Amino acid sequence: MKKMIVVLLVVIFYSGSNAANAQTQTLDKAVLLNGYAIHSDNAAVRATRDLWKRVGEQKEEAWYKLPKGYLAVYTEDDIQNRYVYDSKGNWLYALLTYAEKSLPADVRGLVKSTYYDYSIGWAKEIRQGEATVYVVHVENDKEWRDLAVQDGEMQTLRTICKR
Repeated sequence: MKKMIVVLLVVIFYSGSNAANAQTQTLDKAVLLNGYAIHSDNAAVRATRDLWKRVGEQKEEAWYKLPKGYLAVYTEDDIQNRYVYDSKGNWLYALLTYAEKSLPADVRGLVKSTYYDYSIGWAKEIRQGEATVYVVHVENDKEWRDLAVQDGEMQTLRTICKR
């Protein structure tokens, strides 16, 4: 069951990353919403209320209308936060991107205990429902590795040789 959740979240992460990159590259399809536009859209109001309930108010988030939903983006304590909602304002998933110093100690300890000769480049935390998966990018002079960490278990997603 755990492997199924990891696979599902990793697929969402990679498709979400590609979708987020595509959305970033084609900002003409993503419309930045202002306060007036949010107040006139019931789904946007629902998404906004959900975000504030999850993370609190006063985050100075930017809201984008996507072809199939909404995206809230804000940065707090050097952590880039992205919350994605469907077209009805229901929360789908959150993607948090940060550096090694912001990784939870147990995740960092698990990664460093196995890959002690590697440096951690970045980490992405993917939350969907009750599940949380960390995708950690490590590298040394010979290769890059993307690792998935969930519930104290770690597996390699991909390995890329530098040469």
